[in-house]
Amino acid sequence: MRILVLGGASYDEIIHVNEFFQPVAATIFPKAQYSALGSTGIGKAIAFKKLGYDVSFQAVIGKDIYGGIIETELKSHGIDFHPSYVSQTEKHTNFMNSHGDRISVFKTVEPDNDFDPTEFESLIASSDIVCLNIIDYCRSFIPVIKKHNKPIYCDLHDYDGSNPHHLDFLNVANGIQLSSNQMPDYESFMKAMIQAGKDFIVVTHGSKGASAIDKSKMKIDIPAEKVDFIDTNGAGDNFFAGFLHGYLTNQGLKNSLLMGEIAATDCILSRNIVGDNLSIDYLEKKLSKLKKNS
Repeated sequence: MRILVLGGASYDEIIHVNEFFQPVAATIFPKAQYSALGSTGIGKAIAFKKLGYDVSFQAVIGKDIYGGIIETELKSHGIDFHPSYVSQTEKHTNFMNSHGDRISVFKTVEPDNDFDPTEFESLIASSDIVCLNIIDYCRSFIPVIKKHNKPIYCDLHDYDGSNPHHLDFLNVANGIQLSSNQMPDYESFMKAMIQAGKDFIVVTHGSKGASAIDKSKMKIDIPAEKVDFIDTNGAGDNFFAGFLHGYLTNQGLKNSLLMGEIAATDCILSRNIVGDNLSIDYLEKKLSKLKKNS
């Protein structure tokens, strides 16, 4: 199966602190500091590739040292990368506290106004499904994706139920994932989306686990595995890939959720944006172990 991931590449500086600092003058000594590939597209593309899919990835990068690092790393994973070049690669500075929370400081780099999504039409037409990320320029892909009638899956991140930025992606998606961070009444939202015709809704709750509902209208909840995490960057993207793998291979809603949780847990045990152990074999062995212990 060929998966096309659209949008989301950066090169990030990761800074770990015990607690987020107050907005006063201070000297901060980090627990750890390093750089890594980042953003929601890279995380999904590498995760899907590790799960055995034929992955194509389109994103915006600069013709600079950071864009070169991204291209080299994606090539090492065997990902079919289709960059659009702008003046500089997007960079984030992510402050991480000891609870796994993140504050991201980033500079948004948009493609030039003459960006033409039809340049990638053959790529869209030859893909089985499209993972469309919530980046502004990615809206322009929607008419082309719909023209070729490709299933669209979207990660809405911290959608609060009303932010207009998300609406184009929400409306077009066949299935969606989001965090409950900004949506306390997520259960009502899940039910409304199924009534609106979505195939599934996945809501992640960080250390409290995840929930999902599909057209059967039966909500499933799972707990999160308790681990001593290293870095929570990329956890949502890995959950997305693990869940969608389970869904696409007809594993059932609960097993698909568990696969998402397994992939996310593997991710946070590493400094990398995708877990070091992730593979189909790893997912299946971990799933089997979880089911035996339940």
